[in-house]
Amino acid sequence: MSSFVKRHGAVTIKGTRASLHSGQTITSCGNPSLDHIFGGGFPIGSVIAIEEDKYVNYSRVLAKYFLAEGLANGHSTLVASLEEDPAELMKKLPIPVEDTASENTSVAQAPEDMRIAFRYNQLSVVDLEQKPSTQIGHFFDLSKQISENELAKHDITYWDDRAPAQSSKLFTNPRYQSLLDAIHQKSSEPQFSLTKSEPKEKKLLRVNINSLGSPLWYDQNFFTDAIKFLTILKSFVRNSLCCCLITLPVHLFQHLPDNHLTTRLLDQTDFCIALESFAGSDKETNPVFKEYHGLLDIVRISALNCLAPFIPETRDLAFKLRRRKFVIEKLHLPPELGEEESGISKPTPGLSCASTGRSKLDF
Repeated sequence: MSSFVKRHGAVTIKGTRASLHSGQTITSCGNPSLDHIFGGGFPIGSVIAIEEDKYVNYSRVLAKYFLAEGLANGHSTLVASLEEDPAELMKKLPIPVEDTASENTSVAQAPEDMRIAFRYNQLSVVDLEQKPSTQIGHFFDLSKQISENELAKHDITYWDDRAPAQSSKLFTNPRYQSLLDAIHQKSSEPQFSLTKSEPKEKKLLRVNINSLGSPLWYDQNFFTDAIKFLTILKSFVRNSLCCCLITLPVHLFQHLPDNHLTTRLLDQTDFCIALESFAGSDKETNPVFKEYHGLLDIVRISALNCLAPFIPETRDLAFKLRRRKFVIEKLHLPPELGEEESGISKPTPGLSCASTGRSKLDF
């Protein structure tokens, strides 16, 4: 018997490509800077978690990027939120712009040549945005919002507290069961199946759950329900053409009795980043961080369908929110300035018998 086996072509989905590091199919989260940190994008079937900043300003921006990228590629989306109306959140999504416009912006805002630490001029620009030849995502203008006519053209599923909640044997809080039912029903559609059966045209489903674990989700059995929910959700995402982004208010969990809740929740995710905002802290007035709005910490990187995880170049990252885009950069502390540059004057050495300290020694 011949050992020759015909290889079938991989499923081609718009907005995805094979990873240069692992060979698996990846998609963009909507922000080229964040894609670059994780090796170009996130694998299909992964669960991405974002530890929210204190005032939920910047984590919400990344969630908008994730959803806007899905609409730009014609992906189906499912939005779940108890904090605000999901339909109103979708109306605030940014619109894509041409790559050349973003490149011109990056060039125009390049840092000035350094006079003291001039050797840093030979290093690459700290902006982590990828080149158009390798990036798979789009560039978005945060100052412009998508129109309602454009939203009507896409397959969008909304879930909120008004969804009918039925009693469940698995959860004390019926909202978890209601949300799981909505995700399972959507991900079970034929176009999101991993098999090569009909239909031939496959699509990607993007699931976004905002502020999972906020006080609106609390009940007497919150600890068990939240972990159980993420475990089941992870199995749904793994077995379909799906990618999930969840934001977690981790700063609120420290007030709960279970000290290990955060660790146990993040164990059910594949990738996780934490956003630390400078707003309301001492770092906001620190001149060292005057160019940034916060720090970004890589909390978790899993080896999903590969032998080893991707190792980023550095973990010292900071972010800043401009009027048009959210940028993640390598954190470089400024060089030690000279005394004249820093505004500190020091008496010039002179003769011991001189009446003033301004005369210099001449040889």
